[in-house]
Amino acid sequence: MDKVVSLSVILFIILASVWEWQSGRNSNGKKSREDWGMAVIAAFGLSAVQRPALIFVIAWLGTQLAPHFQGSLSWLQQDYFWPVLIAYICIEELLHSGAHFFSHARRPRWKPLLILQQLFKMGHRPHHFSGGNDGRGELSVTQTFVEHWLFWFIMPNFWFQFLCLYLGLTEVFLIGTVFKGLWAAHNHVNWNYDLYFLNHPWPWVRKTMRGLCHIITFPTQHHHHHARGKNSAKNMCNLLAIYDWLLFGTLAIETERPTQYGWKQSPQEEHSVWYRYFAVDMKKLG
Repeated sequence: MDKVVSLSVILFIILASVWEWQSGRNSNGKKSREDWGMAVIAAFGLSAVQRPALIFVIAWLGTQLAPHFQGSLSWLQQDYFWPVLIAYICIEELLHSGAHFFSHARRPRWKPLLILQQLFKMGHRPHHFSGGNDGRGELSVTQTFVEHWLFWFIMPNFWFQFLCLYLGLTEVFLIGTVFKGLWAAHNHVNWNYDLYFLNHPWPWVRKTMRGLCHIITFPTQHHHHHARGKNSAKNMCNLLAIYDWLLFGTLAIETERPTQYGWKQSPQEEHSVWYRYFAVDMKKLG
């Protein structure tokens, strides 16, 4: 089942990548050689190292600390599948967006919390590199799961996913994770179809779409999160924009594409895939 999760999202990313390539969305410096390299390394690391390692650790901890809880919630998904699935998606998204918000937040004064935030910032920083420092870079679907090797190990939503799997919510985990992964990938594709509705000549279409953008995250919202400017600290959610709107105060709805993507990079970051993926530099806070 875990292979089904990975393969379904990978298939979408491959198809979207082919579309981006054929439509010229990756040409003329929009993606650098290092961007492609990070996509390959991060995808391999996530599927072959981080996910299996986290599954093993949670299963081992569960058998050592609470073996009687293994599969104990399987009845819950059998009797209340849809409510449990909705709750799973909402909780997983809250944990992910909360950690994401923490990665972009202002520096806390309490030193232990500051050190923890530095780890999150360092882990998340490579996700915001698009192209080089020339400003020609744009967002691509292959950037969906690009992170520093550390990031997936400290993200609480990953621990939550595999804890649910250990507790027996297998089908909920499978469907919820596939849905979340596909929506996240769809928001990273180099397209902005939602702008058609946000700029539609009919007012009721524009207003309806703007209302939907308060509930669900659409591509242009996430593209602006990847912009170089004030909006890079906005739109923390991959799926449920309602958290950006009501909880974090970070909702930004724009009616045009970003003018420039990607954070500025150091020389090592711009020219070395291995530095992006493995470097441990607590000073690079983004």
